[in-house]
Amino acid sequence: MKYSISLLAILIVLFSSCGKNTPASAEENLPTGTVISSGNFVSNGHPTSGTVKVIADASGKKFLVFENFRSDNGPDLRVWLSPNNSGSPYQEIGVLKAVNGNFSYELSSAINYTSNNRVLIWCIDFSVLFGYAVLQ
Repeated sequence: MKYSISLLAILIVLFSSCGKNTPASAEENLPTGTVISSGNFVSNGHPTSGTVKVIADASGKKFLVFENFRSDNGPDLRVWLSPNNSGSPYQEIGVLKAVNGNFSYELSSAINYTSNNRVLIWCIDFSVLFGYAVLQ
């Protein structure tokens, strides 16, 4: 019984601290331009929704744009591009900026969003996929 209570207390501390790294919401002026591909988020163990797009602006810069995004909070959430939902292999885009709102990431020329056409919201600490979108 003591073991169960101790384990429960540890889990509560872990999950209650999750919100410290990822802001609750973000509202950015989103880049505009030509939509190259897009997809809708699908939940995978944690409610995740919204749209993601790859947009090329007038100068040719490419952006990964999140619109009306919403997900659960978690520790060390990352945005990855991968050819599958397993998270291996992957290209990291960055730390998830927020669990609610509109925001974007500039994509370097090294990012291959055509073969890595799945946008994953990945929890590093627990190796859990929160949600994903397939870019088409």
